[in-house]
Amino acid sequence: MQLLTKNYNFTQGNAIVGLIFSFAIIEVLAELFSFKVILFAFRPLTALLILCLYWLTSEEKSMLFFVSWFFLLLTSILILSESLLFLMLGLAGIVIHRILLILYIIKLNKVSDFVPILIAVIPFVFIFSYLLSISDEIPKESYYPLIIQNILVSILGAVVLSNYFMNETKNTPWLSIFGVLSIALYFTVFIEKCFLSNLPPTYFRPLGMVLYVTSYYAFYKFVIDTERFNADVNEDNKQTTKVYFK
Repeated sequence: MQLLTKNYNFTQGNAIVGLIFSFAIIEVLAELFSFKVILFAFRPLTALLILCLYWLTSEEKSMLFFVSWFFLLLTSILILSESLLFLMLGLAGIVIHRILLILYIIKLNKVSDFVPILIAVIPFVFIFSYLLSISDEIPKESYYPLIIQNILVSILGAVVLSNYFMNETKNTPWLSIFGVLSIALYFTVFIEKCFLSNLPPTYFRPLGMVLYVTSYYAFYKFVIDTERFNADVNEDNKQTTKVYFK
């Protein structure tokens, strides 16, 4: 019965993955042709489908994952609005979402030494601070929110980079892929908003949509791989304990 359930979940999971990337293609086309109605419908659906995929495939079902994804869903709707209030709420949502992602990665990888993270954050902060300082197209009301975003993305990049070099036993390539794609996504948005805002949005937003979908799918894969690794380690420890006390 358990095997049948796993097979059923596997089949459903594959179907959801197919839908995620099918919707991603639709969203890229919608960005190219500026179909905002389609974006309102399909962009939140992509995040929702990844959430459903996690529910089906994860045995741990971490509350931190669901809470962080709630803010991602909320933000994916709010940032499509033209209203300043909704944009500010969306900005607050993405800040909370990134903080939760950082905490979740630290929790999953059981990080106890933060010195490598502090060292790794320096080049990211330097690069984004330099880009911010030479930009002449930043509105005053966006300056401080951008500083906060720069700091959070720098910390996220530092967490991923330090994990790659310092945590070889639990290293999964999906975290590195997520880190590269997330930095690329933020860098694309940053360059578009701060340096090339005079160009049509169709130059950057399709690329941003591709990076958005692939980065969060990579994060989902990282979470599943790490949960399974931690479960295997816990099971091995239990077996070792049983043998020791026999």
